[in-house]
Amino acid sequence: MPSSLTSLGRGATATTPPSPPCPPTTKHHRLNHAFDLALTPNFIANTLSPHLCLHRRNSNNDFVLVSDPNDLKSRPPLVSPRGRDALLACCLTKFYPLAGRIKDDVSVDCNDAGVDYLEAKVTNCTLLDVITNPNIPSLKQLLPCEPHIHDLESPLLLVQVNRFQCGGIAIGVCISHKVADASALGMFVNGWSCTARGDCETVAPHFELSTLFPWRDDTNDIEQESQATEGDYDHEKDNKIVTKRFVFNATDIARLRDKARNIESPTRIEVVSAFIWKRFVDSNRSKTRPTSKPYSVFHAMNLRKRRAPPLAEHGFGNMSVVVIESLETEDDDNEYCSLVGKIRSAIRGVDGEFVKKLESGDEWYLKHIKAGLIEQGKGEKEQISFSSWCWLFYDADFGWGRPVWVSPPLYFKNGVILMDTRDGEGIEAWVSLLDEDIVEFESDPDTLCTSICLL
Repeated sequence: MPSSLTSLGRGATATTPPSPPCPPTTKHHRLNHAFDLALTPNFIANTLSPHLCLHRRNSNNDFVLVSDPNDLKSRPPLVSPRGRDALLACCLTKFYPLAGRIKDDVSVDCNDAGVDYLEAKVTNCTLLDVITNPNIPSLKQLLPCEPHIHDLESPLLLVQVNRFQCGGIAIGVCISHKVADASALGMFVNGWSCTARGDCETVAPHFELSTLFPWRDDTNDIEQESQATEGDYDHEKDNKIVTKRFVFNATDIARLRDKARNIESPTRIEVVSAFIWKRFVDSNRSKTRPTSKPYSVFHAMNLRKRRAPPLAEHGFGNMSVVVIESLETEDDDNEYCSLVGKIRSAIRGVDGEFVKKLESGDEWYLKHIKAGLIEQGKGEKEQISFSSWCWLFYDADFGWGRPVWVSPPLYFKNGVILMDTRDGEGIEAWVSLLDEDIVEFESDPDTLCTSICLL
């Protein structure tokens, strides 16, 4: 894939409001400020989460994404004369906060201001080029905007549909992290694809998550500490960060599970996270750095199914927490099996009682996050952060089959994004480290998976 899509031609950006308009009863959507600050620090909340979904054309060469949903019931899907964003407008009626604007940093004015929609033609590479030789600079050109910086007065959702001369299509979506986590992003993409197939009922989002957690006015200190860590997200320093995609196939996962011999039925997430954490610790300790410095792993967790009773499947918003595990001293056991156990313990600790404490307004979690942010800001700990986007995007069928590849062109220092492989058996790990660290990270002969440099 070329490093720059010089032949990418973008059309004019269209503002797409919901159609039909949102009813008057849905004109206000509250954000839970305390919950969002604790779980989604300010430097992340003020960004856009990017997503790329790549599709081959179907046998009829139909572009179902832009069809009139009312026509799907009576004839094969064709391009709608109503406009290429007709289905998006229809879907926005269900996801109405996305068509609004942030108001006073604590709520969304659901004013039907609309989302940005544009189309582009890619002429100097094929869909296969993108899949077999991806790189982040080019992938970002398939997005509607730069995802790392978001003006809160701008649209909360932006979409770019890219057509390749080979007939392939790449759908780029950027969504404000202020209103949606990765699960909510997947919810929207799947809801849009269901609408494209004429199914407007399967994904029915609800917006009551903010009512579950008490309003708090004492979160300024959390916000200040989160701002102290913004250096890790300073994209003026992007040239120092290297992002590589490590592909763990089913065989690689089986080998990692075999190595975790003392852990009963470890999951893909547990074994891959532990492997990457161990490589991160070992590569840092092998350099001339203070060996006494603790090493922490942050793992984002979706709370929706961990509440007792579980929340409704399609609760839209930010509903993730960060769990933390650490190796406090050089003497702590950093053997692979031990790290798998630590990650399992942290993940399983997010249960019904955990969520109940959050709902009761208990301050323990806020204090826990504040302490972690302080240590990170002072450089007292080396930290690697994981976010799993597994199980979210490969079911997005717009009418011509499942995606051939899904990509999160997002990176930040010491950050890892975990994605499914298309067969659902493996994991793609997008690992972003400083350039001097990635060399040490890859030097382990036990790194069995394949890797591709993306940045």
